[in-house]
Amino acid sequence: MSRHALVLGASGISGWACTNQLLHDYPRPGIWKRITGLTRRPMDEEERSYWPKHDRLKLVSGFDVHNDSEEVLEQKFKEKIPDVNTVTHVYYLVHDPPPTPGDKDPHAIGVGALRKTVTVLNNLAPNLEFIHVQYGSFIYGTCFPVDFHYPRPLSESLPSLPSPYGGFFSFSKLTDFMENFSSDKPWSWCFVPRINMYNAVYPIATYLSLYAYVNGKGAECPFPGSFGAWKALTNDGGADMIAKAAIYLSLLADPAIKGQGFNVASSDTPWNWEAKWPAICSWFGLVGMPPIDKYKDQTRTPGPEKYISAHKDQYNLMVAEYELKGWPVVSPTMDPSVENWALTKLNADANINLQKLRSVGFTEEEDPKISWYTALDRMRKAKVIP
Repeated sequence: MSRHALVLGASGISGWACTNQLLHDYPRPGIWKRITGLTRRPMDEEERSYWPKHDRLKLVSGFDVHNDSEEVLEQKFKEKIPDVNTVTHVYYLVHDPPPTPGDKDPHAIGVGALRKTVTVLNNLAPNLEFIHVQYGSFIYGTCFPVDFHYPRPLSESLPSLPSPYGGFFSFSKLTDFMENFSSDKPWSWCFVPRINMYNAVYPIATYLSLYAYVNGKGAECPFPGSFGAWKALTNDGGADMIAKAAIYLSLLADPAIKGQGFNVASSDTPWNWEAKWPAICSWFGLVGMPPIDKYKDQTRTPGPEKYISAHKDQYNLMVAEYELKGWPVVSPTMDPSVENWALTKLNADANINLQKLRSVGFTEEEDPKISWYTALDRMRKAKVIP
């Protein structure tokens, strides 16, 4: 047992799940001697308490990979992680800030953060074996449903997004850097364009919590999105399943996976809001119903943020009564001018092909309902929802 895992972005959803799986000895006991989690800000005792206590884990804060210079980062790694030279596996799960409109190179900060981090670790960790990087599934253009014409299920062999769509994301630049930098290096790397459902879980969980608080258990709750989104197929990806796949891939000795992308989701079988809405609503004691109208890309039903705003007094009462965190609710969007974008405009099938992942031996699956219930249970335990 000599492997040392370094998780960058350990306090985020993906980083937390990856660290949790490592601490639970995935994929089997005896692999991970040391686990180091890096964060920008210190984690408090409550945040730490959701992981099992173990002396193998060291959490280190103060790493601002976006704003620290390469020299500053190198000094921090040396000072704060004295055994950085023993790191063998890196899981780069850093959340990049959104690009600033009008910037000459809107992706310079995100690409620069990866470049600085990988350069420093390549210099300081002579035993480095693998670097794992995660992208979002928008790599396939699923956020542009009107112009989205790739055949489904979406596979890793599809070409890069054409201009101007590809310019909205840093995926290709991140990949280009990793390919060029790693070409003569002994370590390997791969990336995962995962469909992470957790971007939507918190707004929906807060919405349904408040809906049940206002209307009572047993109330019927129409889907607060478009009929097009209601029918669109997708493969949700639970954070635990994504973490397991990432760790599994990082331990493969096959040199053929170097620089490859692997789709990851909870299950090969796609589903849609028509199937998941009743299941999610039932967790809150509600009866999930179809959307009230048949529009492809809009609805008269207020989305999560608008509903919460309209019931602000009840929301504040709920937060106080259950001593909740009361975090701001911000739904995922590619167009801030459109209210409830994710539940109305994502109305094209976006299901993915998992055969490439299966071909290298990763066969784990999970009912996507369980992925949602696990996320909701954790939110309840953390006093995020009642």
